[in-house]
Amino acid sequence: MLSAQKQLQEFIKSNALFKPTDKILLAVSGGKDSVAMVHLFRSLGFSFGIAHCNFNLRGQETIRDQEFVRSLAKALKTDFHLKSFDTQKFAEKNKISTQMAARDLRYAYFEEIRKGFDYKKIAVAQHQNDAMETVLLNLIRGTGIAGLHGIKADRNNIIRPMLCFTADDILKLVKENDWAFVEDSSNASNKYIRNKIRMDIIPEMEKINPSLAKTFDHHLKYFSDLEAFLNSEVAKIKADILIKNDRGYQIERKAIQNLKPQKLLLYEVLKDFSFNETSITDLINALNGIPGKQFFSDTHHIILDRENIIIHKIENKHLSDLAVFESDLTFQFDNYRFKQNKLTAFPSSFTSNENTIFVDQSLLVYPLKLRFWQQGDVFKPFGMKGVKKISDFFINQKVNVKQKASIPILINGDGKIIWVCGLRGDDRFKVRSNTKKIIIFEVEKP
Repeated sequence: MLSAQKQLQEFIKSNALFKPTDKILLAVSGGKDSVAMVHLFRSLGFSFGIAHCNFNLRGQETIRDQEFVRSLAKALKTDFHLKSFDTQKFAEKNKISTQMAARDLRYAYFEEIRKGFDYKKIAVAQHQNDAMETVLLNLIRGTGIAGLHGIKADRNNIIRPMLCFTADDILKLVKENDWAFVEDSSNASNKYIRNKIRMDIIPEMEKINPSLAKTFDHHLKYFSDLEAFLNSEVAKIKADILIKNDRGYQIERKAIQNLKPQKLLLYEVLKDFSFNETSITDLINALNGIPGKQFFSDTHHIILDRENIIIHKIENKHLSDLAVFESDLTFQFDNYRFKQNKLTAFPSSFTSNENTIFVDQSLLVYPLKLRFWQQGDVFKPFGMKGVKKISDFFINQKVNVKQKASIPILINGDGKIIWVCGLRGDDRFKVRSNTKKIIIFEVEKP
């Protein structure tokens, strides 16, 4: 116990996480990691309160967790903050996964409590194994050097004091002190990628290196220092070669050709403009070609000039959403003209193209809405089983950023996307064998 206390105390001090007199908000799920954090903070005499989130995703188990944490706070005579969320509804409304929804809700609530009750920092109980899982997850998905430092001990008012312990350290500590905790049943499911890494991949790696978590912790500190050094050098390069002009920025071709290593440094210089590695490779390959070639990111546009690359911000349209009512036979949005017609009889066959869709009228909730594409939009392309981000669909259709900012999206009254106008309808609204009434939407492109 004393060695664990000393280990935690030294970690907090060496990383300047907070002062001994600061009041800290502890995020407590009821699992062994957060319970160990509570007891260690208590034994060290720190001032703290406890916050718990009920995401209502695991039935009665969430009530059990909530009441356990409430009882823990009461036994320790410390402040208790609780919030219950309709996480599923939030995820559907924002078109994100339930895991991402829970994360966003959790941190927004913790920050609200931190400000409202004058807590200095928010402490979460992630440990060395969590940091290792994060790195492996980043490597699987694809990452730059920023994905290799794992989890920062202090970032944006969130501190992670338990990073000085491994999962085994915490389990041993809990058993030795007979601290009660609750188990989250979802941790035993391998349907989540992180759980697969924890349950299947890491045990195989530990057969080769039993001290894997400690080894990772050593290397993560090295990568963190390496990232800090790279950022410092890139800041100097940007100050030297990135020249501001009336419409944005420019970089001399010669300056790019002198960069070594060229791809890494140019990516770091341009990543604030949302250009990915593929775009950087294409840009480098075009440097010795004829002027005029263009490159697009989600936010910016590069033109390859004779002596420079010119970087401009893409100006998004600010056209108000258009409400479409059932009685509207024709309507216009931006430079697109639309027609809406009800079929009086069920046709024997359908002749459609990208500018026409047939929709099951019973599924429509009026008024419909026309607007431009937004980040996070998802739909189920006609003929597909799963959902797809419209941004990914645009990439597959070779639609550049400038074009996609001008493509109207037809949206049902319940929020579901009916049509990426002029490209593809949503499979959920297609005409089926039991459809009784049909509406045809047509678009005339500018």
